[in-house]
Amino acid sequence: MFLAATRRRNPSLITAAVRLHAARRIPAGCYVVDIDTVAANARLIADAAHELGLVCWQMTKQFGRNPVVAQAVAAAGIEAVVAVEMAEARVLHGSGLKIGHLGHLVQVPRGELDEALAMEPEQLTVFGVEQAEAVGRAAGAAGVEQPVLVRVVGPDDRFFATQRGGVPVERVVEAAQAIERIGGVRLDGVTSFPCLVWDDDAGEVVPTPNLATLVAARTALRDAGFACPVLNAPGVSAVATAALAAAAGATHVEPGSALIGETPWHAVNDAHERPAMVYLSEITHELDGLAYTVGGGFYNRSRARGALVFPTPDAAPVEAAFVELPRTEIDYYGALRLPAGIPAPIGAAAVYAFRSQAFATRAPIAVVAGVAGDEPEVVGVFARDGALAMPARPGGAVRGGPQ
Repeated sequence: MFLAATRRRNPSLITAAVRLHAARRIPAGCYVVDIDTVAANARLIADAAHELGLVCWQMTKQFGRNPVVAQAVAAAGIEAVVAVEMAEARVLHGSGLKIGHLGHLVQVPRGELDEALAMEPEQLTVFGVEQAEAVGRAAGAAGVEQPVLVRVVGPDDRFFATQRGGVPVERVVEAAQAIERIGGVRLDGVTSFPCLVWDDDAGEVVPTPNLATLVAARTALRDAGFACPVLNAPGVSAVATAALAAAAGATHVEPGSALIGETPWHAVNDAHERPAMVYLSEITHELDGLAYTVGGGFYNRSRARGALVFPTPDAAPVEAAFVELPRTEIDYYGALRLPAGIPAPIGAAAVYAFRSQAFATRAPIAVVAGVAGDEPEVVGVFARDGALAMPARPGGAVRGGPQ
């Protein structure tokens, strides 16, 4: 999905991945993150948001909630992070990062609320009054007041099936009045997801009904006397979409895929952010005209279209088509069809660039610095839980290579 854009706009990342693989400094079947480009993207997004009065919370799941990359994003101006679940919150908070938003996609389990509150999240989302009551009890026991956002749903809103939940918009004032009576919590605003989406037919990013639902909810709450200062509107959050969110009344956005230059917008536009992550694999065998590559990093919304196969590290790449394997099975391998007459060289590097949710895969994440220079540095190879999976290993020179 992003291969052509990456080849055009960040060819050094492809070159570095292939050369580092050949030098055995990164494994096959791993994501490779260009940390310098991620930081540059973050600075662009932070500056654009600041000019519009928007607050950014960085979403890290696309690059495997990697704490080193997240720290680079924080240093570039997007300090607080989104944690979609407690496992992610533990990794990020344990690495010294500030928790901006917790519990939106996955509600915090009641037995873990005390731990969540100890992380001092700026906002904790609840899907209803009962969840707010549980937060209030935990906050009261801890002697703190926790700001909360209410997830609001409208009859025509768009949700992924595994993310449904929230307070119906026609009952949001009733819910707010009930939350107001709960000690230990303070209602700060409303949230939903996705509020902006890429529309293939229109060829642009457009608001979803969710955004109008949030605006209506905030208006109703303010008319009822609630301050409601926060309207969190995540979805395709990037430089090019910040004005759209701000014009609708959003106060907060959550850039994630844009940090690695890989929203659907980036697949067809040379947007401000540049591609900063690829999936590096290796051909292991050939059967019935298909070349099989090490899997582990594919998931069912990857939208992979093809890969660049490098017969040798210094050779010009061969463009190979991606062959979809059954999504009901574990992705032990990816499959490629090389052009007629081109052999599948065993051990050759294959570079993909597709829509990623690295945290939901079993692939490690190789963080690389200095890809634009002569000797890129492997900062480390990390597991999806943020732990160091492989220490940086010295190797031979990685200069040169095709672009």
